[in-house]
Amino acid sequence: MTTEKENFTNILKTWLENFLRNKYSPEYEIKIIIPESNLSKLAIPEIKQVEDYSSLEFKPDILGILIKKSTKKIELVFLNREVSAIGLKKIGEMHCYSKLAKPKISFIVSSKGLPDEVNLLLLNEDIENSLLTYNKDKKILVFKYNIKSKSVDKNSIFPINKKGFLLE
Repeated sequence: MTTEKENFTNILKTWLENFLRNKYSPEYEIKIIIPESNLSKLAIPEIKQVEDYSSLEFKPDILGILIKKSTKKIELVFLNREVSAIGLKKIGEMHCYSKLAKPKISFIVSSKGLPDEVNLLLLNEDIENSLLTYNKDKKILVFKYNIKSKSVDKNSIFPINKKGFLLE
């Protein structure tokens, strides 16, 4: 019997695969996995090509691996999921992971969205930047996923200016 978290993980694995194929399949080969251990311990050849992979002592809930067709360069995509509202602790955790590994994209997705107090904080541009920015022009994307409609809740996306990127 699968738990609510496992079910949500599988739903989001499918969503992430479709999202990445839609955005990147002409340029990249795409692999999606649910890691069973820290990234540094995975026996996946592509992970071993990531710079400083041995320091990646954590595991995202879902891992996307993008392999550039022309150069074979590896880029990672992280997705952490919550079946409760997304708190600052979860944002901070993903921020640390993303600062270390510099993934192409980093997501935090919840079936409940953000609590009002975190939502209000992220409406302040300075706070949003300090919580979500992990590399020059890269920010963690946060949103609520509606399980019933099998879609991103367009009113829950942060940073707000990434709405087009997520929904197009």
